[in-house]
Amino acid sequence: MIVFNTTFHVDAALHEEFVDYMLEVFIPIATRSGLLTSPRLSRVFGEEGEEGYSYAMEFTAADLATLEQWNNEESNRVVTPLLEKFREKVAGFSTVMQTISY
Repeated sequence: MIVFNTTFHVDAALHEEFVDYMLEVFIPIATRSGLLTSPRLSRVFGEEGEEGYSYAMEFTAADLATLEQWNNEESNRVVTPLLEKFREKVAGFSTVMQTISY
């Protein structure tokens, strides 16, 4: 199982609008094809005094090939509108991980 996580830092003035957008728009579009599943949006707590809020958007994919297919075929439909809507008020980076069972 592959975990695809994108951590976003959001301007404080927009964080509630960002959460609504992620739940109502981003997640439904990102999961529409079925290539990404199990969406989970979480708030990331950091050092006090930081400007803004951080959120982790997590999905799972069956394998790296499935994630690559999503990146090639679907990601622009999700990422481009997000960047157009929030512009420089949101920054993010992605991490790809493999689940290890015990």
